[in-house]
Amino acid sequence: MSSPPGAPGGVSSSAPDRRKGEGTPGVTKTPLMLRAAKDFAALQHSDRSRSDRLLVARFVSNGLDRTRFGISTGRRVGGAVVRNRIRRRVREGLRALVPRFVPGWDVLLVVRPASSTASQAELAQALERLLHKGGALQGEGIPR
Repeated sequence: MSSPPGAPGGVSSSAPDRRKGEGTPGVTKTPLMLRAAKDFAALQHSDRSRSDRLLVARFVSNGLDRTRFGISTGRRVGGAVVRNRIRRRVREGLRALVPRFVPGWDVLLVVRPASSTASQAELAQALERLLHKGGALQGEGIPR
C-alpha cells in the first residue's frame, strides 16, 4: 500500500482534525485551551473572579471571537495522577458546555483540593455555575 504524495506514514493531509470534532457527527468541538505562560500570567492578576468550594474561575476579556481556557492544578490537590485526572474531568465538563460559550473571554480555572473527591456531576455543576456567574456562558444557568 502506498502513501499519498506529501502525506507521511500514509496519513492523508485532507483528513478531518479529530481534535476539533470535525467530520464526526454528534461529537462536540473541544474548547480552546491556553498554553502560553504570558496568557496564564495575565489571568493570575485578573480582578474578575468567581469561586466555589471546588474551583475558582478568573476572567479576562480577550477581544477575540472565541473563549479560551486554562486549567491550573497545584500540588496541594494531589500527586501527578490525581492532578491529571482532575484536568481531564474539567475538560470533559467544558466539552459539554462548548455550544453555550460567550465569545471573547480568557478563563483560568484554578482547581481546589476538594475537587479530587468530588463526583463528575458535582464538578460539572460547579463549572457551569461559575462560568454563568462570570458571564462566559449563555443560556439557562444553575441558580445559587
